[in-house]
Formats: sequence, C-alpha cells, structure tokens
Amino acid sequence: MKSNEAMLEAEDGAGQFQSPSAASVERHLAWVTLIGLSAIFLISVIWRPADEPTLILCPFRALTGRPCPGCGMTRAFCALGHGELRRAIHFNALSPLLYLSFIVAWLGAAATVLKLHRVQAAVMRLRPNMAAGMTILVLVLVWWVVRLVGGF
Repeated sequence: MKSNEAMLEAEDGAGQFQSPSAASVERHLAWVTLIGLSAIFLISVIWRPADEPTLILCPFRALTGRPCPGCGMTRAFCALGHGELRRAIHFNALSPLLYLSFIVAWLGAAATVLKLHRVQAAVMRLRPNMAAGMTILVLVLVWWVVRLVGGF
C-alpha cells in the first residue's frame, strides 16, 4: 500500500491521481517547459532586435514576401520583455496574448515542478476550452488575412 506522501506526489493538481510513471512524465515535461520558457523570457529581456529584421527566418515570408501570423513575434516578445506594449503590438498584434499564455504555462510548469498542487489546479482552470480554442484559431486566421491584405 502506498504512503500518503507517495499518493500526494502522484496527484495531478485537479484532485485526481496518476500512476507514478504518468506523474514522472508530467514533471519531466514541466521541467522542459519551465526551462524553455525561462530561456524565452530571459532572451526577451536581454535582447533588443532592430525594428526591421536583417534576416528573414519565416519560410512563408521568404517564399511569398508576405507575413505569416507569427511574423514579428520575436521582436514583439523582446519589446514586451522591455515593457513596450505599443511597440510589441506594432510588430504583431497577437503577441501580448501569446506572451500572457506563456506566462500562464510557465506558472503551471513551476507549480508542477515544485509540487504546488493548489497553484497547479488554479492554473489548469485557466486553460482554454474547445470554444475558446476555436475563437483563438479564428482570431489568428482573421489576423493573417488582415496582414495579407493590408501588408502589415
């Protein structure tokens, strides 16, 4: 029989228990997420790229000369890292929403790694449902059409 401590370690934050291997995989993924997002946030605070890109990394833009929905996101994240919201929106209007979702994902990963089950459960409640996901997808597609037509 498992001890109470072992059972708590396997709790997923939503009050449900996982097998030890599932909890281990979840913690591993949380570590990867935490490290990756921490690197993104650190780079966004340290780096200040030029307003006009010197190298185009986007394959869609390289082939068509038109921006994709994600074009300008790196510059926008760096602007947000420096507290420049208006500049970030200029680079990519969706960047504040994505940056905020990265902050929520970072909080969830940190809560998982640190075994803060109540915080993890609270962050899990912030995850979008299917309707919100579809709304976000439509928003991204509308943004892309606006960019293609308007040349933003």
